[in-house]
Parts: sequence; C-alpha cells; structure tokens
Amino acid sequence: MKKSAAKIVSLCLCGTLAVGGAGVCALACGSEEAESVRPVQLSAAASVQASQPSARDETVYVLAGADGSVEKIIVSDWLKNATGSDALTDDARLDGVENVKGSESFTLSGGARVWDAQGNDIYTQGTTDQELPVDLTVSYTLDGRAVTPEELAGQSGRVAIRFDYVNRAYQMMDVDGSQEKIYIPFAMLTGVVLDNEIFRNVEISSGRVYNDGGRTAVIGLAFPGLRDNLDVDPEKLEIPDYVEITADVTGFELETTFTVAVSDLFGQLDTDRLDEADGLNESLGKLTDAMDQLMDGSDRLYDGLCTLLEKSGELVSGVDRLAAGTEALKTGVDTLGAGASQLEEGASALSAGLDTLDGNSAALNAGAKQVFDTLLASAGQQITAAGVTLPAELTAENYGAVLDGVIAALPEAASGPVVRLKTSLDSYSQFYQGLQDYTSGVAQAAAGAESLKTGAAQLSGGASQLGGGAAELYGGVMALKDSAPALVDGVEQLRDGSRELADGLEEFNRDGVQKLVDAVDGDLENLVERLQATAEASRGYRSFSSASGETEGQVKFIYRTAPIEIAE
Repeated sequence: MKKSAAKIVSLCLCGTLAVGGAGVCALACGSEEAESVRPVQLSAAASVQASQPSARDETVYVLAGADGSVEKIIVSDWLKNATGSDALTDDARLDGVENVKGSESFTLSGGARVWDAQGNDIYTQGTTDQELPVDLTVSYTLDGRAVTPEELAGQSGRVAIRFDYVNRAYQMMDVDGSQEKIYIPFAMLTGVVLDNEIFRNVEISSGRVYNDGGRTAVIGLAFPGLRDNLDVDPEKLEIPDYVEITADVTGFELETTFTVAVSDLFGQLDTDRLDEADGLNESLGKLTDAMDQLMDGSDRLYDGLCTLLEKSGELVSGVDRLAAGTEALKTGVDTLGAGASQLEEGASALSAGLDTLDGNSAALNAGAKQVFDTLLASAGQQITAAGVTLPAELTAENYGAVLDGVIAALPEAASGPVVRLKTSLDSYSQFYQGLQDYTSGVAQAAAGAESLKTGAAQLSGGASQLGGGAAELYGGVMALKDSAPALVDGVEQLRDGSRELADGLEEFNRDGVQKLVDAVDGDLENLVERLQATAEASRGYRSFSSASGETEGQVKFIYRTAPIEIAE
C-alpha cells in the first residue's frame, strides 16, 4: 500500500475509533519508566456487605494548566440501582464525596461507602490525586522555537501547538505464547475553537478542521499505545499518538481546549469470532454500532447546548445584579477613604499640638522646682529665727519628716507657727506633684498621638489600596457584563459546531471500518491475537475510581486546559 493511501486509511481509523463507544473503564497505574510500575488489575474481590451498584457511569474531569499539567481531578459517578436495592456500596477512592442530586447519606464500612439508597440511583462527586491512565502534555513553538504559554501570549508568527498523550495503563497478557504489555486502547479526541482574526491557514496532523468564516473548529484524534498493541507496520497503517495544530498567528491568544478520552471501543469486538479470519469484517462491524451510539450522543449534546443557550439569559441577569452590587461596594469604599483621610489630618494636628505642650514641660517643671526650693529656704530661715534648730536643711523630699520631728519636740503652745508653715508647704507640694504628673501625661499623650498618627496614615493608605482594588473589581465586573453578550454568541456557535461534528461523524462512520480491513492487506493472524488481547484489556477497564473493579460500568475522561490570554 502506498504511504499516502495509508495516511488516508489511518485518518479514517482515527475517526472511527476515537468517537466509537459510549462508555469507558479506566484505572490508574504507575509510570512506565519506574522500576516499581504496577500493571492495571482487571478485577479484584470486594469485601463489602451491601449490594454493589448494577453499573457505574463515571466522568473524570481533569482541570489542567495551559501546558497540560494537572491542577485538579473531579470525578462524577452515577451509581445505577437497577435492582432497587435499599443500600448500595461504593468503593470509589475519592476525597470529599458528596451526593449531588439527592439527600441520601452514606456510612463507612471497610473503607467503602454504603449509601442508604432506598431503591434510588446515587449521583456522587469527589476529588482524587490518583495518577491518570493517560498523561497529557501541551507544548508550543513559535517559528520553530520552543516557548512557554506565557511567552507565546500576544506574539505573532507560525505557531505549532502539540498535544502529546502518554498511555500509562496496561496489562501483561499472553500474545502468541509470550507475555507482552498491552495498553488499554484509549482514543483521544482533542478540540479547540480558534478566532479567525488571530489564526489563519490552520492545519492539523490528524483530525479535521471546520471553518465557518468567523471561527475555526479543530478536532484532533490520537491513539496512544495502540500501535504497540497491534504491532502494525507504520508504512501500511499510521496510527497517530499525538495531535499537532499549526497556524499563522497574529497576537496569539488561545481559548480553553478540551480532550475526551474513551477506552471501551475495542471492547465492542466479538473476540470469539476473531478466531476465524473470515469473520473479521463482521467483528469490525461492531465498530459501526459503536459509531451509531456516539452519533446518538452527539444529538443529545446538541440538545444540551440548546438548553445551555436558553440558560445563558439567566447568567446575563446574574451578571447585571453582580455589577450593581459591585458599584455599591465601590461607593462605600470611597466614603471610607474620605473618612480615613480626615482622621489622618486630625491625628497629625493633635500630635503637633501635644508635641508643643510636651516641649514646654521641662521649663514648667524647672520653674516649679525653683519656687519650691525658695519656699523651703524661706521656711527654714523663719524657723531658725524663732530659735528652733533644724536637724537638716529642708528639701522637697524631706521637709515633711523634718518638720514633723520639730513639731513633736516643741511644746504644743509653741508649735502652731511651724504647723501652719508645714501646711502651706504641703499645699505647694501637691501642686508641684500634680504639675509633674501633668507633664508626664502630656509626654505619654504625645507618644500615643504619634502612634495614632501612624495608624491613621496606615488606615488611610489601606483605604486607598482598598479603593483601588474595589475600582479594579468594578471595572472587571463591568467588563464581564459587557462580555456577556459575546458569551451567549459563543454558546450559540458551539451549538452550531456540535451539529457540524455530528455530520462529520457520519462521514467517519461511512468510510472508516472497511478501510481498516483493507489496511491489514490479508496479514491477519498476528493482528487477530493482538486485537483479542486489546479487546480483553478494553473490557477489563470498568472504572477509574473504583478500588475493586467488580462493578460493570463505563468511564470517560475530559481534560480541560486553561486559556492563554494577553496580560493587561
């Protein structure tokens, strides 16, 4: 087969496989490179008493940075209670599990949650830090030079955006008499919508590009690990394990990208019929049935987006209320800022006045001390002139004790003048002590006023910063309000794009399966065994979060990367 024809066949295979199948099972395993890597266990015994769910429908949301680095993993589980059991056991390895659709509660039993189901289905949500079965890495180049997302924002030139997928989930299986590593056959579907004012001449390594004139929808397809599973000659059949989007760009910005991963496609194969090479076509026809299921799903997606478009009006109303509240907050913060400025001015004036008073305190205290010393000297002279000998010179500190001794030594009739003199000195001593207390208080008040002035300045500065933040918040909310109509338009475009996707799936369904048969070119014996092993591995994956893997079910992974925006 010519290489160009093989490329066409591989593209059709991508289309057929990536979107086939309604369910997925996935359990995380260790890094392939690590010495202690653990292959995924296809089943395990569960030690719980309540009834297991009849089936588990699981969606794993992977919130990632613009480079694909995982920031948070959210797992939503629908525990189907087909038998109407009163209790359902859920052994999901999740944190913060909550019932998101009902009021049923759970109790813990042997590490599992036993839900008081009362015959109902249970819808739960939780988080986990388990390793994902497929790692996503997004890298960027500008004119052939590797750049970070931050460096690329706002740049112009020829840009390449590459999505690499590393499949870490596998099972050791017997293939043609030897143990080989068989990867769980994940199909990766990556999509992004590009603004035609920014992106031109858009190309993709494996997938489809749809352009409506204003925007370009790009859908990429890859199958990490499948080429190793099938051991096919890449010259005959190219199976992509990455997606690369290239375009000419002006002022680079990138919206959120989404990648959907499913693994149960090959589980649709009838492996018993694969024992006969002649039955391969019929077995591969199961893929067409899976395609029918996916096309039904795309129709439901379209209906859901129609509902989302209706609800967008409620979002716009909510944004309007938020804008009104933010404006009131900004007004209040402005009032606080004005009051803080006035307080700062008053504190400065108070501090300056107290500083002036404190500056005069030393002179006041010195003058009062001089007066006191003069009064004491005069009192001593009067007592000595009266013929009374003083045992010590009178001072502010000892005069009371000295005069009390003199009074006690004199006859009562002769002590009167000394008593009156002491009384006069006591009155001035009280004034003198009061003056010292006053000047000390002024000094303390001056220090406190300085602290008040500093605090008022800090309050004023903080109020100013708060005012700036409130103004920025108000500006951001107003920008959100102004952008709300564009959001509604975007949802409308996404709805229209989902319709185009459904049409494209019909084309893949029509052309994909038979071209896969042509690609093997009759070399079926080895391929049959590898398809059998791949199908068995696919059917063994039932859940990402379940510890036992016993419950029937399906799981899909949705990776969402952060947008790349130009910093303002």
